[in-house]
Amino acid sequence: ATFISYTHIQFLCKTLRMATIPGSDYDYVIVGAGPAGLASAGHLAKGGAKVAIFDFRPRPQDVFGSYPVVINPRGMKSLEKLDPEIAKKAREVGMEVKELHIVPDNRTVAKVKTYGTGIMRDQIAYILLEHCEQSGKIDIFWEHKLEELDVAKRSLRFSTKTGLVLVEDIKRLVAADGNRSRVRRACVAQVDGFTAEELPWGFQLRFMNSKQNVEQTEINKDFHYVLGDKGYVCQQPNGVWSVSLRVLPGVDEDFLTANEATEERMQKLKAYTEEHAGWVAKNLLDEDAYRGFYDCRSFDGVVIKCSCLNPAGWIVIVGDGAHAVQPATGEGINSGLEDASILGECCANETADEDRFAAYNRVHLADAHALQQLALQAKDKVVSSPRDRATNIMVTIGLGIAKKTRIIEGTMQDFMLGELAQIVGVKPYSELMAMEARQTRGLRAVAGAITSMLRLSTEKPEVKETEEEESAATTTPPEKAATAAPADQKLVTMGA
Repeated sequence: ATFISYTHIQFLCKTLRMATIPGSDYDYVIVGAGPAGLASAGHLAKGGAKVAIFDFRPRPQDVFGSYPVVINPRGMKSLEKLDPEIAKKAREVGMEVKELHIVPDNRTVAKVKTYGTGIMRDQIAYILLEHCEQSGKIDIFWEHKLEELDVAKRSLRFSTKTGLVLVEDIKRLVAADGNRSRVRRACVAQVDGFTAEELPWGFQLRFMNSKQNVEQTEINKDFHYVLGDKGYVCQQPNGVWSVSLRVLPGVDEDFLTANEATEERMQKLKAYTEEHAGWVAKNLLDEDAYRGFYDCRSFDGVVIKCSCLNPAGWIVIVGDGAHAVQPATGEGINSGLEDASILGECCANETADEDRFAAYNRVHLADAHALQQLALQAKDKVVSSPRDRATNIMVTIGLGIAKKTRIIEGTMQDFMLGELAQIVGVKPYSELMAMEARQTRGLRAVAGAITSMLRLSTEKPEVKETEEEESAATTTPPEKAATAAPADQKLVTMGA
């Protein structure tokens, strides 16, 4: 006889209770209540649409449980288009970022005047959430975990605490469910001709947080600091300093990869930080910060490139689901906010000659692909050989000289986070990547020749891939499946 436990009976009863939500009640259904999803809902509702948002998390409460981001002129422009009050509140809640310093191995090699607002990711998401809740045209369904997308039936199946929920007859679907998007992976499995490259970052990140030493004056809260390929330092709006360190699994020593704090590991971590960022160790970090490093698990991600942004016609992919990048680019949240703005414009201005999602794909696909180039370029700077690192530093210095002598108007960073983004305006990513290629072609050739003469090593660290990364670098799966591929939801915070 087969024994069925009470737990199994409970599970069967739960799964048999299937609630139904008519998707036809809404003009748009959005999966993911992160900045990109909420901003998309706001723009679509502004055009008069009725919108439903589904997210697997409970309604968020702790905005400081996320991570710091910088809203640059691109992102702020998109918020202004949605509602100037949202942009104003973001500036009030966040803190001004005035300069970006590039400081590899305790040496400042570049300083860029910046125009950005430092804010926690979930702070800006919460501001957008309040806007959506007040719109009167947006319904938000929390604690709905996406289990399945059926493209042919235009339906979604979610699991909740009380059972399953089926959303049927969906008019249009906006996927904003993060870099490991279940919607995107389901489309890869079910939509002929649609592919998506998922390339691992090639590294992981890990954080230390520490209160500022109030007596120190060496580190400015208005500046952000890039530690070459080793990490990033900035202050959060609540006064806590965030120090992120790059971790290379299978390459770095135990003190960077382990999850348990020991006195030996903490001493090695302290020595490592002093070697590569002595000014940070001296002014910001104490024993509690080093110990806290081991309480913060390292995390990774993927870089995304989709063959199109509107698979199946009635589905559109935005935010990290369409073009995830590494944090080092600084463009993750900003590109997602811009997606929402452009999507809103395309939907509001649809013509008889072109479908609204098709128009979005036509207008924005080149920029989405340029973001992948930007991300892979950033990856090469983080996971690089000694020769590549030296070449990159020389190119950075050369661009600084070219800018000072007015040979070039500005660098790509100047048009993303710097003064030119304010004065000249925000440029498309595709245009910025083309400009950067022209500016660095000669510099990179000269720097490469010098590093070759110096016989610097070209060997890159062999990073051990996680199980998720090993399965990430795919395009079309070996066989079409009826359900979405599994996604790691622990790395998705309020969607994308």
